[in-house]
Amino acid sequence: MPRALIILLRGALARRWGVRAARIYAVMVSLSVTATIWFLARRFGPDTSTVSLVARAAALLTWIAGGIAALSLAVPPKDTALSNGIAALASTHGIDDVTIARAEMAATVRLLGEVIVVPVAAIALFVSLIVAGGKLDGGIWPILGSVLFGLVAALLLGVVTSACRKWGGPRGRTLLVAVVLAPWVLSELLLPRSGDLLSIPGLLGRIWQALTSGVA
Repeated sequence: MPRALIILLRGALARRWGVRAARIYAVMVSLSVTATIWFLARRFGPDTSTVSLVARAAALLTWIAGGIAALSLAVPPKDTALSNGIAALASTHGIDDVTIARAEMAATVRLLGEVIVVPVAAIALFVSLIVAGGKLDGGIWPILGSVLFGLVAALLLGVVTSACRKWGGPRGRTLLVAVVLAPWVLSELLLPRSGDLLSIPGLLGRIWQALTSGVA
């Protein structure tokens, strides 16, 4: 898959107001969490509460920053001139529609990674290198798990968002909300103890708990 095509499509998708709002929120969360961690670590030292804040930040960024970005990216752009131009340019280089669709999905995943994974990784580095001085011992694994959770969440939400944009068209946001919420609500009502894996929120919740080792 041509890397240049992914970069061009990412630039076209990133122009949306929802993506910009998600980035602003991600920065605000990163700054507030790092400030809280710094205060707590100076007062009580790096402990499990510090690690738990990294895990909670990963969950918060996934559902709010990731959710805002996903809703914005779930519909085709109103101004199609740029995306049509990119598609026409790709066609002149022998790139077919299937490859273009895959590149657009990769660009969507990348944008979601920017508002989820990048801030989580920044917080994780701050905790590991600045707060703990590289001496977290076993506590490093839940922190790495938080970053890995962000990667999984960005990938899953990116794929689902791209599918909703492709199949839902102008109603992509409605389709995304239905795909995410309907199975979750039904599984909570009908299978409250074993229905987690039947919905995206439930599945991500299970993955989050497993990767953060129950510290959060």
